[in-house]
Amino acid sequence: MVSKEELRKLDKEQLVDLVYDLLIKVDTLTAQVQTLQAEVNWLKTHKNSGNSSLPPSQDMYHKKNQSLREKSNKKSGGQPGHKGETLLMSPNPDNVIEHKPNETCSRCGKIHSEEAYQMIGKRQVIDIPVIKASIVEHQIFQLKCSCGCVTTGNYPASVTAPVQYGNNLISLTAYLSSRQYVPYNRLSELIKSITNVSMSEGTIYNLLNKAANMVLPIYKGIKEEISRAITIGGDETGVKVKKDKSWAWTWQTLQATYIAISQSRGFAAVMENFPDGFPHATLVSDSWAAQLKTPAKRHQLCLAHLLRELNFLQELYKIKWVTEMKEILSSAINLKNKMTPEQYDLPNKERSDLLIKFDQLIDQQLPERYSKIIPFRKRLKKRKNQVFNFLFYPDVPYDNNGSERAIRNLKVKQKVSGGFRSERGAEIFAILRSVVDTIIKKGGNPSESIRFAINVATGKNEYSFKNRY
Repeated sequence: MVSKEELRKLDKEQLVDLVYDLLIKVDTLTAQVQTLQAEVNWLKTHKNSGNSSLPPSQDMYHKKNQSLREKSNKKSGGQPGHKGETLLMSPNPDNVIEHKPNETCSRCGKIHSEEAYQMIGKRQVIDIPVIKASIVEHQIFQLKCSCGCVTTGNYPASVTAPVQYGNNLISLTAYLSSRQYVPYNRLSELIKSITNVSMSEGTIYNLLNKAANMVLPIYKGIKEEISRAITIGGDETGVKVKKDKSWAWTWQTLQATYIAISQSRGFAAVMENFPDGFPHATLVSDSWAAQLKTPAKRHQLCLAHLLRELNFLQELYKIKWVTEMKEILSSAINLKNKMTPEQYDLPNKERSDLLIKFDQLIDQQLPERYSKIIPFRKRLKKRKNQVFNFLFYPDVPYDNNGSERAIRNLKVKQKVSGGFRSERGAEIFAILRSVVDTIIKKGGNPSESIRFAINVATGKNEYSFKNRY
């Protein structure tokens, strides 16, 4: 280090050179400090389900997630005017038990007739009978005529083995597996407990495979319905199949859900299922490349995903640009919620102002130290026409929550069962779950509808399930 005495001996030119060298070193060190500070902020800001696309199951840190839901002034619990529910008496009970006093008066000993009794109250008990498996035996006979002709009766078309399980038991197994997520080992125990019928896990697999084949026409019909829809949501998630990673894909509408299993998370999976894409539809998705590459009339980015990304960027940098972008997207959502169907085709000043503010914001140049915001801004600028389609078409939602709810069923099944043992097992669940979710969306009872479909497939019903579906 140079002492003060040595500095006083330097002339003007030497001092200028010294100061200039020091300023260069200061600038270099300042840049290094900024880079290191950015890395520290990055390491201290953890991604979770509130600021990224990570599921809640992968939240490893105890910091409370920032919800996208805005606070309201309403108290928790039931709101004023909420209609409560209670047990109601049935007007047609299956069984009536009368409790009458002794016909002889306990005071005077008079004997009363049946007409003297008056009912003064009633109570009902709702219960189920003890479940017991019913065994139906089919016997065939033959008839020999004196002329030598022999005629023989025929078994029903659905009775193909010496001993087999009936459609009601098959549909119950399919319902418990696909709708209630019961794994094979517990399903075997459950059916044994309630029906006294013993089934091995292999038998359960065979029954589920049979059920999936029976409802396959419905599954194909769901796919066809989605291909003709005008608004479709798409999503994908990883699933374990034979301890390897595969991918579950879903494409869904307000009325139908189609789930498929693929070994690819790329565009090949889209081509496997919908090679023509969706030429008549708006496809709502996150920013996954395969979804955005899918041929469609138009695309809509999920604003819930964008807002979660902005939450992360806000935690990382705390700058005005992020806050303003969140305000624009939130205002667009609020506008969507109050627009009437007639307003979409009319000029709308509030919508126009939002689009102008958005254009101005994505055109802003940001310093290089905000390295995580820059690619996000570029992505929005490249796809700005896909951010606000929901403000121009009443049937297009601003988020992809419907698809996330559909695909979450695979994660629940995987958490309960620990994954799928075979590719066919995963396909069976995808087929049955697609049918179940679609039936629910259409307001049907999944258990009854599966049983009805299986009866149709085995020829027990005279009209097709397609008409009912």
